[in-house]
Amino acid sequence: MKFVKILLISLMATFLLSGVALSSKIEVDTQYDFKLALDYAFSARVDTIVLITSGGLYSTADTMHMQIKKPIVIMAKPGLAEKPIFQHGDLDSSVIEIFRVHDDVTFEGVIFDGYNAKRPMKYAVRVGHGPATQIPQIYAKEGLNVSLKNCEFRDFFPPNWENDSGGNAFYFLRPETGEPVIKAGTVRIEDCIFRNLGDEAIRIAETEKYAVTRVVDSLIVRNCTFKNVYAECIRFYADVDTSTEDAYVLMEHLTIDSSATRVAFIKNNQNTIFRDIIVTNSHMPKQYRMDRADYVAQVQQRGSFISNIDTMNITFAAPYSNRISATKGGSVDESTVYGFDPLYENSRANNYTLLASSPAYGIAHDGTALGDLNWATQTSTRLPFILTIVGDGSVVADPPLVAPNYEAGVTVTLTAVPDSGWNFIEWSGDLEGTDNPASLTVNTAKSITATFQQSTGVEDNTEIPVEYSLSQNYPNPFNPSTTISFSLKKSGKASMELFNVMGQKVATIFDQQFTAGSHRIRFNAINLPAGIYFYQLKSGNYQAIKKLTLIK
Repeated sequence: MKFVKILLISLMATFLLSGVALSSKIEVDTQYDFKLALDYAFSARVDTIVLITSGGLYSTADTMHMQIKKPIVIMAKPGLAEKPIFQHGDLDSSVIEIFRVHDDVTFEGVIFDGYNAKRPMKYAVRVGHGPATQIPQIYAKEGLNVSLKNCEFRDFFPPNWENDSGGNAFYFLRPETGEPVIKAGTVRIEDCIFRNLGDEAIRIAETEKYAVTRVVDSLIVRNCTFKNVYAECIRFYADVDTSTEDAYVLMEHLTIDSSATRVAFIKNNQNTIFRDIIVTNSHMPKQYRMDRADYVAQVQQRGSFISNIDTMNITFAAPYSNRISATKGGSVDESTVYGFDPLYENSRANNYTLLASSPAYGIAHDGTALGDLNWATQTSTRLPFILTIVGDGSVVADPPLVAPNYEAGVTVTLTAVPDSGWNFIEWSGDLEGTDNPASLTVNTAKSITATFQQSTGVEDNTEIPVEYSLSQNYPNPFNPSTTISFSLKKSGKASMELFNVMGQKVATIFDQQFTAGSHRIRFNAINLPAGIYFYQLKSGNYQAIKKLTLIK
């Protein structure tokens, strides 16, 4: 019977000859044991398996996980009404995963379902070597690439889920003693949904436990949604040697709802990027992972940063509170950390479409919406509202400015509040004058500057600097805002302009009167592309120029 099934599959193969290269594609429906289809594909040099049954259940009765032994693409046929579903049909308790990856693989447009009539699967896809009992043993290929596109992962739990590890969608195995290290190329996970997982959704955290300088060259997780994950959505470890080059790790445009408090922990990896994220309605981790209720996300090491993130209704274990964390030289752009309601259409029904009035539109690092962009399908009714402060003071907005935008047509009242020893001077930009408070209607995009200057009393004169100076901006690199400090020996007009590396002026940061003394300005470069720029201060005969770096 197995031979007949393989023969029928072979009749569906389409071979394309190009020189000496041979490639092929087969279509497979649910009448075939999928492990047999895989075995045939590898023996017949098939490079693509197309699943043609809409909503069909693809499985195996074999007592072993399905193995990716050679490069393969496994994809749903375009245009299917429902995604095909992968399960493992064997009821033997030793089977804990659906796929084991040893070579390049792409999964596209499929569902991985942990359901099993006896007990759930613990893992959907694991990267690693074959079991030592397999003869000959199959080892993971060095530099293998994994791509997960438009896939769904659901219902993976260990039998005793509260007190046991496991329940992962994607997992890197640790080699056993004597086995070669695992060194992969690019892992790319895009447009995927993860739902109901008993542990981390994506776990690549064995690096500290065996001798490898970099377990992957790149990890990219983009435009994904996570729901009801009981540990981190992403847990990634670099090696402990900071002198070696770390992986390129990019996590952006993620929507995370009703999951454990800590959604990401990226340990000891330099130049990690975590941005454009929405995290809402968290719950405590499972009992086995209660130590992971201390912060929302953490990156580590120099060059790593978190920016453009919104959190709402987060649950922490005592004594912790709302924290976005960066340690060991990492940084957080506090000016782009928000706490507003993103206004989902219906999160209880797993519908995270952003309503047109959502403040999340337009405030990602790239000018799009925060979160998984697959949910950002409405035409936003909000308009940009950029507020810049020159000097020491703050501005209170009514209604509150929860994000740098307002619903079109709203009337906003701004009240300037100077710090001690400072005075409010004026509004400039799209709001002009000295009225305080002052109001305007948001009928177009608005950019407003509130200027504060130090008081001019006798006490202030003792602090007038003896020289002009321009300080290095901080932080640097930055995204998208930074602070620039400067000192003026004499009162008078001062200007600051920004130039690109070609010497072209791209912005005037300010051009106005200042009193003698020390000043600080907050500069927001949200509308500029990433790159190296130069900012130049001029006042009287004094000129100074310094370099800054904008990252996005």
